[in-house]
Amino acid sequence: MSYSYEDTNLENFDDLFVGQPLDIEKKLTDLLPQAQALENKSRYLQILSQIALAQAMQKKFAEAHNTLDIAEAGLTSEYSLARVRILLERGRVFHQSDNIQAALPLFKKSYSLSKKHKFNFHTVNAAHMIAIVEKDIYEKIKWNQTALDLAQNTEDKRASAWLGVLYNNLAQNYIEAGKFKEALSSFKHCKKYGEDREDLIVVRGAKWGIGRALRSLGSLDEALKIQLSLLKEYDNISKKGELPLELLVVGRGMIYEELAEIHQVYMKKYAALAYQDLSKDPWCIKMMPERLEKMKQLSTSD
Repeated sequence: MSYSYEDTNLENFDDLFVGQPLDIEKKLTDLLPQAQALENKSRYLQILSQIALAQAMQKKFAEAHNTLDIAEAGLTSEYSLARVRILLERGRVFHQSDNIQAALPLFKKSYSLSKKHKFNFHTVNAAHMIAIVEKDIYEKIKWNQTALDLAQNTEDKRASAWLGVLYNNLAQNYIEAGKFKEALSSFKHCKKYGEDREDLIVVRGAKWGIGRALRSLGSLDEALKIQLSLLKEYDNISKKGELPLELLVVGRGMIYEELAEIHQVYMKKYAALAYQDLSKDPWCIKMMPERLEKMKQLSTSD
């Protein structure tokens, strides 16, 4: 049996979710008549859920909710996968419109139903979204760890593809919780994951995170070396035009931010040492009180 290009797209419609949201919406909408003609409506309902996500990414929230309403109206008990995805995307539409209170229970419902049916990719997806919207940092850690454990132990390759995101998100949670050793470990796992897949964006982000964790662990020289090396990478990327501007400025800007933080710690350290030595000398105390006071203030500044 031969398959047309359209049939291939219909079978693998999730592969179309790349590029600009408006283009994604159009490509998926073009598939709807074929999907709707199938006796089993699951794929049709799932495509509607992804159209809604593309609409939400364009901030067309009312339109996205309307698309999900159409999908929900077609649900029956046999369409568990479609229900999981509709719940997930309804939550995501609320999340993107900053309605966290409405989003969280939907993500949890999607997670529970997906876990029950062993839809591992979507279970990981839901757990990682719960971690994003939970307010308590230890709840964030718990849910990211839950997602990570599932992604590490599943045979579903699509689910294991979440690992780079999850290592990074968990590391960021640890940073927020002040658990810098745990953050360093998670960022290192993220770096290895990126290297194994030759994903340079993931690798660069993980390198930045390793430097960030090392700064808070007091390893300033090592942290500085990492960030300066990354800055050289971004300079080369900029010259070659290898990244879109929006990705370039965010990545490079975060490096500059870290360099500022590192140098501020150095400044406090050396200001304290300067004050410690100069304040012991009577001549310095008498002749340069303003300079001594400045060093004292710099050594304790936030």
